[in-house]
Amino acid sequence: MRAYKAEIKLSKEQKEKLRRTIGVCRYVYNLYIAHNKEIYEKEKRFVSAYEFSKWLNNEYLPNNLDKSWIKEASSKAVKQSIINAEKAFKRFFNGLGGFPKFKRKQKQDVKMYFVKNDAKTVIKYERHRIQIPTLGYVRLKEYGYIPTDKTIKSGTVSEKAGRYYVTVLTDEYQKKQTAPISETGLGVDLGIKDLAVASNGQVYGNKNKTEKMKKLEKKLKREQRSLRRKYENKKKRG
Repeated sequence: MRAYKAEIKLSKEQKEKLRRTIGVCRYVYNLYIAHNKEIYEKEKRFVSAYEFSKWLNNEYLPNNLDKSWIKEASSKAVKQSIINAEKAFKRFFNGLGGFPKFKRKQKQDVKMYFVKNDAKTVIKYERHRIQIPTLGYVRLKEYGYIPTDKTIKSGTVSEKAGRYYVTVLTDEYQKKQTAPISETGLGVDLGIKDLAVASNGQVYGNKNKTEKMKKLEKKLKREQRSLRRKYENKKKRG
């Protein structure tokens, strides 16, 4: 797998959609942290990403109708935001980082995540544009930077200092082509004049030997021409 990052050019409508999606992701990330703190204080246990998603859809949203705008964002982006929050908690529990902090709007590193849903789904892209869920086609400022012969598995869209970027993860694995299996055998005779002679009549010449022989033949012809000229000159002088 390999990641490619390129700057993109968004329309006014696309920028608004991206801001809303990133805002939802930030809100859900912070809600996960707050909910986990509350559950831990009451029940002394940790809420997984899966358990939080069920609580969010089955309890929180039905009881907070004013938060229905959460459903307007890409479900994959929201899910990834919850997974990222879970990873932050696991790092804390394993002593690899501090307690997860709330994401602030002014200093956010939240991204909009998109993914190839299944084997039939294709994330369409060309040298100058890419199709992103909820945003549609967006133009790339750097043409040809993302190779068009790879399969995109997932990606993120981010904003930094008023500029927008897309990062995609591509599958670099290429299946090796194998020769077809033949039901008949093949005999090979290694020789001196030729490198090998196959039972099907195909001859494989000795490349190094052939080049050497060609050089010797050219040298022999030069010597023969030189000797012939000397003989003719001597005959004329009589």
